[in-house]
Amino acid sequence: MIEQEIKLCWLGDPPDLQSLLDAPEQTLNLANTYFDTSDGQLARSGFGLRLRQQGEQIEQTVKGPAPDQDGLVIRQEWNWPRDHFFVDVELLPIEVGDLIEVSSNQVMRQVWNRKGCEVVLDQGEVRVGDQSSPIAEIEIEAKSADWSAVLSLAYELASNFPCYIGSISKAERGHLLASRASPQDRSPLDALGRALDPIKGPDWSAALAAANAMSPAIAGRIRVQDANVASLCLAEVLKAQQS
Repeated sequence: MIEQEIKLCWLGDPPDLQSLLDAPEQTLNLANTYFDTSDGQLARSGFGLRLRQQGEQIEQTVKGPAPDQDGLVIRQEWNWPRDHFFVDVELLPIEVGDLIEVSSNQVMRQVWNRKGCEVVLDQGEVRVGDQSSPIAEIEIEAKSADWSAVLSLAYELASNFPCYIGSISKAERGHLLASRASPQDRSPLDALGRALDPIKGPDWSAALAAANAMSPAIAGRIRVQDANVASLCLAEVLKAQQS
């Protein structure tokens, strides 16, 4: 399958999605463990590999790589149910060497379904040894909707609370904590999200360099260290789609 999603993140307190979307339709507790080879073969190739446990259910997932669309996340995804908590390398779409555990995270997920999209609010933390980093993000993913509907719903939400478009996945967050390299930025929007993320910053100088490549309005916000740029970024993407 192809995963199409936008990630909204924020600096400070999380937004009150219930005031915008009513009560969540589901609340889930997820435990995820991410794997790679000791030399980072999967990450270098743009892949992320995890095992997810929700209650008694276990799922093995591989994500990526795929070209981005408008600087946002479009990637291949493979999922397999598992009977036990271990990776079956025979299922993977590429050959890999010996795997090690890179990171783990615990997430409380609230779920809404709107306009053919799934909206989730994830809060928790990723851990590598005794190091941790908070997870605080909203993902808007296409289910029955097309990509333009994802963009429109993301813009609608982003117009109601301060946020930016996140670039760092949960897998990458674990790699950063483990002092592994990030993948290359795919676009100025990708670079902006990485610069604003608290695990690497906020690096306002790097954020301004990315914003200058996007628009004067976005650069103006970043220049005064205001990370509320998601709606401006999405407006630029929507305008480009319509032209």
